[in-house]
Amino acid sequence: MADERMLSKQRRIEELIFVKIPHVVSGVLFVAAVGINIVNVIGRYVFSIPVFWAEEVLVFIVIWAVFLLAGSITYRGGHLAMDLLYSGFSPLWKRIVNIAIAVSLIFCSLLAVAQSWKVIGLHMRNGGVTAATEIPLVYPHSAILFGFLFMAAAAIVRIRAYITGNFD
Repeated sequence: MADERMLSKQRRIEELIFVKIPHVVSGVLFVAAVGINIVNVIGRYVFSIPVFWAEEVLVFIVIWAVFLLAGSITYRGGHLAMDLLYSGFSPLWKRIVNIAIAVSLIFCSLLAVAQSWKVIGLHMRNGGVTAATEIPLVYPHSAILFGFLFMAAAAIVRIRAYITGNFD
């Protein structure tokens, strides 16, 4: 009984970190994006004064929201899957494929993290900024680093679910 309560508490904490917080933050980002877009449309078409930075900031908001949710999708095992052949596999082969999926997901995510780290380092050394708003390029590119690191962490936390194929 105590083990079940401990697992339940651990699962609630995981759900908070990998599902609820990213969804709330992404929701707030999308609401902000909608607000910026509405102000830009009114400014552009009603007053002929567009918000010059709106398009650039909207792109960065969407990038961050998508990469925030990537870890949540990974945690829930919600990635697209081609299961035409998989559904006919024996349990042993399903387990082998699931292990290969988990290992390749973690490996590829960490590889993307390493490459993103290099790109962020280049932007930091070169002082790269965006064209319209002069936002340092480190900020939008950090979304990629965070997103893939979050995906790797989610896959590691849910490794048992990936191996068994059961994401309850």
